[in-house]
Amino acid sequence: MCGIAGKLHWQPILDNNPIYKMSERMTHRGPDDIGSISLENITLGFRRLSILDLSKKANQPMSTSDNRFHIVFNGEIYNFKELRKDLQNKNYKFQSASDTEVVLYSYAEWGPKCLKYFNGMFALAVWDAKSKKLFLARDRFGKKPIYYHINNRREFIFASELSALTADETIPKNISLEALNCYLSIGYILSPMTLYKDVYKLESGTYLLVSDNGNKVDKTKYWNYADSFRNKTKESESDIAEHVSYLLECSVKRRLVSDVPVGAFLSGGIDSTSIVSIMKKHYSGDLHTFSVGFKEESYNENSDAENASKWINTIHHSYLCDLSDGLDSINTAIDAFDEPFSDTSLIPTFEVSKLASQFVKVALSGDGADELFAGYQTYKADKYYSFFKYFPNVIKIALSQLGQSFSNNQEKLNWGYKMQQFFYGSMFNKEEAHYLWRNYFKPSERIGLLGEENKDLVYDTDPIHIFNKYYDDVNDLSLLDKNLYVDCMTWLTDDILVKVDRASMRHGLEVRCPYLDVELASYAASIPAELKMKGMETKHILKKALKGVLPDAVLNKKKSGFNAPVGVAIQMNGMDEFRAFNKYVFDKKIAE
Repeated sequence: MCGIAGKLHWQPILDNNPIYKMSERMTHRGPDDIGSISLENITLGFRRLSILDLSKKANQPMSTSDNRFHIVFNGEIYNFKELRKDLQNKNYKFQSASDTEVVLYSYAEWGPKCLKYFNGMFALAVWDAKSKKLFLARDRFGKKPIYYHINNRREFIFASELSALTADETIPKNISLEALNCYLSIGYILSPMTLYKDVYKLESGTYLLVSDNGNKVDKTKYWNYADSFRNKTKESESDIAEHVSYLLECSVKRRLVSDVPVGAFLSGGIDSTSIVSIMKKHYSGDLHTFSVGFKEESYNENSDAENASKWINTIHHSYLCDLSDGLDSINTAIDAFDEPFSDTSLIPTFEVSKLASQFVKVALSGDGADELFAGYQTYKADKYYSFFKYFPNVIKIALSQLGQSFSNNQEKLNWGYKMQQFFYGSMFNKEEAHYLWRNYFKPSERIGLLGEENKDLVYDTDPIHIFNKYYDDVNDLSLLDKNLYVDCMTWLTDDILVKVDRASMRHGLEVRCPYLDVELASYAASIPAELKMKGMETKHILKKALKGVLPDAVLNKKKSGFNAPVGVAIQMNGMDEFRAFNKYVFDKKIAE
């Protein structure tokens, strides 16, 4: 895992100082080494976290032997050994044992088509000195970030983090009200928007080609996840379960390849416990696992994690957080993020990453399982929707307000909060309802925060319009498949994976997510919706796949989530903890 940066220019610049500043701001992403290269039209910068081939031969930027192609690469390609053999058969010579060199020569051989061969997580940039083209790409689910800016001098600037990008003082920091409107609505900022106007995130599963002296910028979607949902498997339920189990085991084994110690996050739930149990079978060294809980009982899963650890036989490390003493730990976690971000699980993710980094450099996590196999409570709400959609709105409003009055910031996802969100969302169509169940501030409330003069903007740029574009891509699918697809394109990419990347990389820790393996994810999408959620049972087929792998106590464990009791430390006019935290982050990142 690393940090990458670059500045493409068509007129001479005095030095690479902007790239140096950008790299310095990403020291946490790569504390092991720093590198740069200045060529005729581009300067590339790199921070290294050494995971594979710890020698200097694997340092970046890396160039082909003929000096035509130059790369900076952030991520891991789990099938790089197989690709290396293919390239060696085509007479390519390798100087290192790294996956970076494999990526470099893959591009030299296949151009942009190389992306279809990669099984991994990545953000990369390749400069072709002969054709004077810059290639920028991001992995299928967007695990690894990349930000970019194009100015009126045809300069193209990119970096792994927003704060690193803006170290280049030529980039204007004009706040995007559209992005703030999005944040206040859902607690994060959807791609391709960022906090700043004219600065963008490259979308997941997408690449850019910059050419013609900076006059041409072509963006191409190289992977369409929706296609996987349309190609339904005809296998029996038992065969599907067996296939899921097989693919998950293969995925975990791929992610154990490392030249540094590997551990895992462990909550005691299905997702993380399944990963750790498979790791134990195939990992030869001492297996360290990590969990974080809070003093508030409903927010503390350390005992579940410790029980799972004893059952699997790992060396377990746990930490108990206490937010009642003040805001220090909250503010420290918030500071790891470039933009406003109010998923309260950023706090335990930050803390567990800090804990893990003391023992390992790589950790596996269970992220992605909920989006692939329908694990969230919102999928149950989607089904309840049909029972309540004919209720008069006046009754729904009353029930929503009743739920608000029972919200309790001492209890995780209490029934009052869920009741409030459900009945408010049920006043809209089923797709909008799914979005609104995760909604923080209503349009009228956002107008109050952003100003009456921005009333039209609040409605015109409501994030529901972006969600609806994704729904349009899959309007032929079942409701559950629609929501799984849209959640992967939005919630997973721009919330869950952003949280994991920033929290872990702030501590120089690489996190790998076996459930997001391209083979497993594609197959999961092909499974009929009724097997992913059977009646009101979430993750039905995954539980069946793990029957005999995990004890019944884990398989039957109630879904808990990974939130933090921020309401203990933040009291704001009786608002529930999620809204309170959303407003607190807004004030801290923007208003101040």
